[in-house]
Amino acid sequence: MNFVRYRLTFISFLLLLSSCDLIVSEEPNAEAVARVGRYVLYESDLPDFSYLSDSLSIISAEFDFIESWATKRLSLENALNYLSDSDQWELDRMVENYRIELYTQAYYNTVATINKDTLIEERELRVLYEKEKSSLLLDEDLIKLRFIGLSSSYTKPREIEERFKRYNEEDRLFIDSLSSHNYLTEVYLNDSLWIRSSSIIERIRPLTYQNAKRYLKPYQFFSLQDSIGYYYGQVLDTRKKGDIAPFTFAEADLKQILDNRNQFDRIDNIQKQLLKDALRKGNFELFR
Repeated sequence: MNFVRYRLTFISFLLLLSSCDLIVSEEPNAEAVARVGRYVLYESDLPDFSYLSDSLSIISAEFDFIESWATKRLSLENALNYLSDSDQWELDRMVENYRIELYTQAYYNTVATINKDTLIEERELRVLYEKEKSSLLLDEDLIKLRFIGLSSSYTKPREIEERFKRYNEEDRLFIDSLSSHNYLTEVYLNDSLWIRSSSIIERIRPLTYQNAKRYLKPYQFFSLQDSIGYYYGQVLDTRKKGDIAPFTFAEADLKQILDNRNQFDRIDNIQKQLLKDALRKGNFELFR
């Protein structure tokens, strides 16, 4: 286990060195700031520390960077002298494999996105939902409701409470008009969407995790008040923690699942086509 950790640490060390692609030169020029053996660090290799507040901080940061660079180079030289050829070969192989993984993953992510079909039909989502819904369990209560917060500066709160209860077309227009006069401190009227109970508790100040169950019940109208104002809400439906998530709530996750599967299929097809083309062109041969 220690040897594995040692190898991974050494690989990270080698990759860190390779991230600073320094020029190897026997004759440092005027821009050189440091040298370790035949490796030279130039002014252009230094990070931009101009964001620091004063020149002394910049000089200190540059010196720390140079010391760190020199330490890594000296450590690498010692490692190359100390490690056996077989150990070095194994580490080089691991570094090369990691390099291949990084490049190919970036390539597939780019190519798979080019031919990405962004249209996912609802029928596909419904089929996936029915298949996976037993695993789509809620981690907290969901609520369908509409609510408003009315500023305490409004002089007729009872009128608004009655309008919110009744909520016909005239009432909706009247309540909307309050926003333009800055009387509404909170407003959420899209009662077709599911909301996490924690989000509602955060927005309606008098609600707490202790009293939420009393107010957030199906078909419950609630009226609350604090020093800031009045809060009116109408609950339409609820789902409890541990219930199967409603389709509309799970839809975004379902789209992501389908998109990931489709991308996997696209990458798989690309890989198969690469092999077919290489075999046809003679760039890939099997000898057994």
